[in-house]
Amino acid sequence: MKDIMIVGAGGCGREVANWIEDINKEEETWTIRGFLDDNPDALKGLPSRYPVIGPISGYTPEEGVYLAMGIANPAVKHKVARALLERGAVFARIIHPSTRIYTEFPLGEGLVTYPNCKISTGCRIGDFVTIQSTIIGHDVQIENYVTVSSSCGITGGCRLHEECFIADHAAIAVGLEVGARSYVGIGSVVIRSVEEDTKVFGNPARVFQKK
Repeated sequence: MKDIMIVGAGGCGREVANWIEDINKEEETWTIRGFLDDNPDALKGLPSRYPVIGPISGYTPEEGVYLAMGIANPAVKHKVARALLERGAVFARIIHPSTRIYTEFPLGEGLVTYPNCKISTGCRIGDFVTIQSTIIGHDVQIENYVTVSSSCGITGGCRLHEECFIADHAAIAVGLEVGARSYVGIGSVVIRSVEEDTKVFGNPARVFQKK
């Protein structure tokens, strides 16, 4: 059994704890020590089997202790991962046992997948990607620090650029791109590529805000 701590004690982090428990039901792999979070009261009033054991900002990596990324916000995920890696932290991939992986390419560092996720043939997955319960179509490229929420339609040949966020039930038509740091709103249907630093919502998706 290897020791692991989860970075972030919010909703995503607590879900990641559940997925690690599911991994252990299949094969005893991890001992969950708790969460790292800069808010010591992050779990106040919430049910949790694991405590906040210290801040992210003050954490010094320990030999033989792995980290799991429990943050969904792409920009925050990027900032936190970069700082911890610079200190020598080692991140595990948390692949839920029900995930189906068919890609022939290596998976990025710090990947987290939720139950019933599918990564199809030809996909390229970057570092610190979070894929919730959704299907990633063939030959999709997902760059670093992207989050794809549940029940999305990421169809064949799409490219999701660094730090973009795809909200629940969004659908992206074949071969389109979502620019870096962009946000696709819940239930949106994307029929044209999305420029970087843009928020889109609706069916069909329209620009809501440009940064």
